[in-house]
Amino acid sequence: METGTKGKAKWKYRVTALTAVLFIVGGSLTRVYAAEKRPLEYAAEKKPRIMETTQSGKLALVKSMWQEMALEEAARAAAAGEGETDGTQAGTDGGTESEAGEPELSEEEKKAEAQIDSYFDDSVFVGDSIMLGFRNYAMKRQDTFLSRPQFLAAGSFSVNNALWPVDEKSVHPVYQGEQRQIWDSISLMGSRRIFLMFGMNDLNINGVEGTCDKYEELIDKIKEKDPNAEIHIMSMTYILNGRETGMLQNDTIRRYNEELKKLAGEKGWGFVDITEPLADENGDLAAEYCSDDFAHQRPEAYDIWVSVLRDYAREQLY
Repeated sequence: METGTKGKAKWKYRVTALTAVLFIVGGSLTRVYAAEKRPLEYAAEKKPRIMETTQSGKLALVKSMWQEMALEEAARAAAAGEGETDGTQAGTDGGTESEAGEPELSEEEKKAEAQIDSYFDDSVFVGDSIMLGFRNYAMKRQDTFLSRPQFLAAGSFSVNNALWPVDEKSVHPVYQGEQRQIWDSISLMGSRRIFLMFGMNDLNINGVEGTCDKYEELIDKIKEKDPNAEIHIMSMTYILNGRETGMLQNDTIRRYNEELKKLAGEKGWGFVDITEPLADENGDLAAEYCSDDFAHQRPEAYDIWVSVLRDYAREQLY
């Protein structure tokens, strides 16, 4: 393994056995962490690593590296849900509004809003640290429809490492106190609708086409376990202007989302465009939605997620 520095807070890890380059920018890019697996204090430990010569040893080294980076992500991911909004803006909580003078919904409108909320019953949201931020946001708003879905999210989780076996260096999210393959956790949850959001930690490893292929492989395993599962792909969100690195360019992300949308159409999966509503006039992640000068998002961004998801549910129902 070769480790070096280039620019401020930027590291480049190369594992020749896997011909993969992992880019870490500003301490906020590709990191993997199982949120409930180990205490956050472990992230501060700096343990020496010995390069192993076998193929399995090199894979173990990669997993260890991702796991340690992931733990460093924990505080940042948790902070994504720290900002407070009142949760009562129109379109973000099932149609309620705290401001005086707002007309009360009719019985028919209330029924429609309740149906939209119920769309997220038996659903699970699966993804990386961007999704983990949404989970933390949702946990603060349990009096809304956000109490309904479950989450399988971990910092820097990806379609690539989701296909890895579960072992002592596993990076899979925890469910019921145990790390499992995603398809096994989903099956135990009894979730009917699966919302998947990956790409941030895949493009620099697999490229656009390779990441789409891995996506399809992962979904095949989910469907093999539960043939009746509904699959809904959420687009990958942009990064802040000037923070691009490697394949993580907003033009590449646009192409990736187009390919995902095309694949979803061919396979009969749903597709949720969460990306464009968060973009500025230049097609980058709008600065007011960014929490870390890179790609992670503020509660105001997740307010937009809520609105988009409820509009999506409305389209599916009516």
